[in-house]
Amino acid sequence: MSRGRPPSHSRETLLEHGHTLFQQYGFHGTSLSMILEACQVSRGSFYNYFGGKEAYAIEVVEHYQALEIDRWDAEFKLLTGSHASKIQTMLHRLLDDFDQEHERLGCLLANLSGEMSLASPAFRKAIRQAIQRVLILIEEDMVTCQAEGSVRTDLSPRQLAALIWDYWQGALLRMRTEDSLTPLYQAIEMLWQHLLPPAQQITTAPKSST
Repeated sequence: MSRGRPPSHSRETLLEHGHTLFQQYGFHGTSLSMILEACQVSRGSFYNYFGGKEAYAIEVVEHYQALEIDRWDAEFKLLTGSHASKIQTMLHRLLDDFDQEHERLGCLLANLSGEMSLASPAFRKAIRQAIQRVLILIEEDMVTCQAEGSVRTDLSPRQLAALIWDYWQGALLRMRTEDSLTPLYQAIEMLWQHLLPPAQQITTAPKSST
């Protein structure tokens, strides 16, 4: 047994430390020494455990995303109402959690996506794959929403998923620069009150005969 190597059951704890560091400082802003200090492991133990910083970051992204998806699914199943209304409820709960935790850093994927051009091909691929998983889930939601008549049908579910993702990422960027959740609340309102609902059918009164 290697001296100082953390037990296997602490792997999740090490990944949680990585999530906190990468979310706050980004991939390039998080040094290996910062990781080692936060995880309280030696350099040798860390490399034996994860193989390196990039491999560690990729696993952090996958771990974080799996936890978030599971958490979303568990809470979503307890809600009642239309699929669209449940999505909006979940988004507002997300912002409530931001408030309660005084979180102003945004989601991990949003932060790391901005560094993709400076990352290695393997890391960029991992981020792209993580984003694609999110887009697929949103697309599935849009299929359900279109079937229940709560969102527009002139765009495909995939197009709507891209619209939601891109709009939300822009709101997250504004949230960080303005240090305010207002852009996220505005994004929810704009998306679900103006951009996503079906276009209203415009009816014109028949002209009276003269």
